[in-house]
Amino acid sequence: MSQTQSTTLADAVQTAVKEAKENAGKAISGLAALAKDLDMAETADRLRTTEEQLRADTFKLIVMGRFKNGKSTLLNAVLGGTTTQVDLGGQYGPMVVDDLPATATLTGVRYAEEPYVKAWGFDGKAQPWSLRRYLTESVLDTDQEESERRFAGIKEFEMGFPAKLCKSGVTVYDSPGLDDHPTRTPITQEATRRCDAAIIVYRSDVLMGQGEMMDAARVVADGTRVFTVVNLWGRAPDERLKGFVWNRYVRDQLGGPKYDGQDLAAQSIYFLDAEKARRGRYDGDEALVAASGLTAFEQQLGDYLRRERSQIHLRKFATQATNLSAGIEQHIDQRRVAARTDQERLHTAYEAILPRLTALQDRPSRLPGIFDRHRRRAEAEMTASFLSLVARLRQELPGHMETVELPTGDKFTKVFHQRKLVAEAYGKAGEFVTEQIRTWIEKESVLLLRPVLEDLATEIEKEVASIGRELEEIHLGLTGWQVASSGGGIVSTKERVLSTIGAVLVGDLASALGGGAGGWRGAVGAAAGGFSAGLVLALAGVTSAAVFLPVALVAAALASIAGGGAGLVNRAKRKVLADVDGKLALMPDEKTSMIATELKEQFDTVERAVTVEITALLQEERRNIEEIVELNQRDQAERDRALASLDDAARALADHRLALQRALVTAQQG
Repeated sequence: MSQTQSTTLADAVQTAVKEAKENAGKAISGLAALAKDLDMAETADRLRTTEEQLRADTFKLIVMGRFKNGKSTLLNAVLGGTTTQVDLGGQYGPMVVDDLPATATLTGVRYAEEPYVKAWGFDGKAQPWSLRRYLTESVLDTDQEESERRFAGIKEFEMGFPAKLCKSGVTVYDSPGLDDHPTRTPITQEATRRCDAAIIVYRSDVLMGQGEMMDAARVVADGTRVFTVVNLWGRAPDERLKGFVWNRYVRDQLGGPKYDGQDLAAQSIYFLDAEKARRGRYDGDEALVAASGLTAFEQQLGDYLRRERSQIHLRKFATQATNLSAGIEQHIDQRRVAARTDQERLHTAYEAILPRLTALQDRPSRLPGIFDRHRRRAEAEMTASFLSLVARLRQELPGHMETVELPTGDKFTKVFHQRKLVAEAYGKAGEFVTEQIRTWIEKESVLLLRPVLEDLATEIEKEVASIGRELEEIHLGLTGWQVASSGGGIVSTKERVLSTIGAVLVGDLASALGGGAGGWRGAVGAAAGGFSAGLVLALAGVTSAAVFLPVALVAAALASIAGGGAGLVNRAKRKVLADVDGKLALMPDEKTSMIATELKEQFDTVERAVTVEITALLQEERRNIEEIVELNQRDQAERDRALASLDDAARALADHRLALQRALVTAQQG
């Protein structure tokens, strides 16, 4: 395996983010120290977490497309070049490549000096695998039923691998084919929500069918940057191929102009030979890598990671820190006012506001009722919709099976061929049911959940705004401090809480406290999709045609239609319809409880995060008020020293904010 590469994606990422991250990290660290000195423990903790998240920046990149398009081959080429030698048993890369569909489920590759593999189950537990076992046992079986048995409990693999690219802070995901199996496509779809960019691979010899392009468009989450790769299979990217790809994708799919010699890279479309790139990378032949087209593609992808993604990442955490700094500014300003307030007046005011301050600490107890009300509404609407779906399936399935063509003829008079006929009938029925349920999860459930979550968000916003107003009135009564007298005001604490809600709704806890695109309210739409993604797992036993194809059912059907001859196909269809309808009749009792459980877990996750955030805010505000009273009761000399210290803190705060703004400029210019 080659230990040297020319200009690589890893080099571009490492070089570009260093200065901006370092400057922003120092500023955030300084803000954390200020918060600690002011006894703002929660804010200090959040700032330290923000700094850690900034410094531990990870780019997430997923490679996807239909099976046998060359995804794993391309990924092996991109991962080529390691910091230490790795025994891959003669393979050119850690991803399994075969002449048949090989990728069983999602695999995320991150940096580790010593290779390791973990198999994560749908139950959230991980089982350790060796790299050798992964290389030999993670591949799909030639028997679909055997693959179902082996991988039914595995949601995704996590691999640690000493790839130079991953050491620079990039996690890369290899995904199963989009149309390989219905249970694996939703997992890929959910993964794109975690990823900053997706590489969609097509192959030049069977290029960009409408169904293939629609599959890719449906799976990629909003906001994920897409790079299109045409994997060259025995031909060069001539003008004819370029024109076809441009017109098929840019004109027909994106609504752009027809091809007239444009640069396809301007639309993030690239041509490369993945197999040639893989051989060149692992044989140390960089000339072959360049000839494959991989070098040019890596440079463009690296430019995205270096410029666009770095800017987004820095903006997120710099905004997060800036929002928190508004709270620090508030406390400094409030304590300045307190140090100058008449002692007797403030003591009297404090006694008056104590009951209100104590009552305010109990406000988080209102949250369970709010969340429970909206959860019950979501559960009722989702359950009713699912029951309607099952009723519709039972009504429409007979008509669908009438249109299904099954092979007929004397060959089906033998038991062996009858078994194949019956199995195909079960498969057709299962495919119909599966597709309808997938559509319900991906579309109808989102439409149902969105208004519920919007109403929940509105009610939480009102509750947080009410708490903010109460705190504002307490400070006004205590010292005469008003929002207008500070730079940020109480509104910053409201936005801090609401941003946490948004972060949890989109499943990105690293975005907590602000900085995410669209803020907390912008996350509501994504939340509906995120909640629905959880239903894929809750209904995993349904979203698979194989659930209607057990051996026992086939055997029973054979017994009931024995004899062959005329009408065999119709008898088989009737038997399959009866069996599948029986399963559908049981589905409401079996699956509605799963829907309820999944919704409860999702709502409980958000409720816990919001409760923690509001409670922390109120605890910090109470300590701040107690500090204000204590400062006010000191003698004049001590108050003067405290004012001088607060002035120093204000100047340091301004310096740190300026450093954050400069870091953002550095990222934008990088």
